[in-house]
Amino acid sequence: MKLPEGFQEIFDRVSDGVYFVDTERKILYWNKQAEEIAGYKRKEIINSHCYDNILRHMDDEGRELCKDKCPLVYAIENNKYIEKRVYLHHKNGQRVPVFVRVLPLKDEENRIIGAIEIFNEAIEFTNLKKELEKLRELAYIDELTGVLNRRGLNFFLRKQINNFKKSKKAFGVLFMDIDNFKEINDRYGHNVGDKVLKMLSETLKNNLRTEDMVARYGGDEFVVILQVGDINTLESLTKRIKNLIENSFLEEAGRIIKITVSIGGTLIRENDKMNTLLKRADELMYQSKKEGKNLYKISL
Repeated sequence: MKLPEGFQEIFDRVSDGVYFVDTERKILYWNKQAEEIAGYKRKEIINSHCYDNILRHMDDEGRELCKDKCPLVYAIENNKYIEKRVYLHHKNGQRVPVFVRVLPLKDEENRIIGAIEIFNEAIEFTNLKKELEKLRELAYIDELTGVLNRRGLNFFLRKQINNFKKSKKAFGVLFMDIDNFKEINDRYGHNVGDKVLKMLSETLKNNLRTEDMVARYGGDEFVVILQVGDINTLESLTKRIKNLIENSFLEEAGRIIKITVSIGGTLIRENDKMNTLLKRADELMYQSKKEGKNLYKISL
């Protein structure tokens, strides 16, 4: 399958990621915006297959779609246009939420010869990154990871607690810690450890809403503030976050480096102060550690 003359120039100018595959899912074209969104250059992608440890599309439940029926396969096998929200694997390891649209491609005799996938970042999640950039000039941002630092967290959390006292609009707090992070540093070095911290931060930034917030509490500990009003929603979001982190990975010198986190989560209570709220979430996180890691504990 060959692109008609002039099509490459057109697709390189569009604001969406675009790639073409044949019926065996070999990638034959990869545009410039696809490079921006996924981090992979055209030369790294062309003639590989989309299931070759590259995009690794995943759904909300943590299922890797390339191992079963990804949107491309479904579109080709059923001759149907498909729309779906998925999470792709970025070259730097993090999970990026994207909307994909897939259309089967046919030849002059109406035979399916492949498919085109058009994808872009899910807009409701990208706004948080813009909010964090605004806070950088106030020295509220951790320079390594690009999320709030401890000072920024204190500022934001005090503001949230004050709003709660006035409006009674509840919110949730997650306290998370990377499992076995010292072993990663000892085995691969602090440079790789820093990449892991960045990967985790990017996955969180990419998949939280504008009204949510994430902070690096210190070392390998992170705090997430979620605008939710009930325990069931808090648990549902926590499960999704855990799945996204668990399915993020780095490739370093031919080795796959994956991480898990232990999480404690709670909702704000009537008489909470910042220290009591964080302490409760922290204690729940340590329960997750004690019970085997890669777990979450949610409690009022």
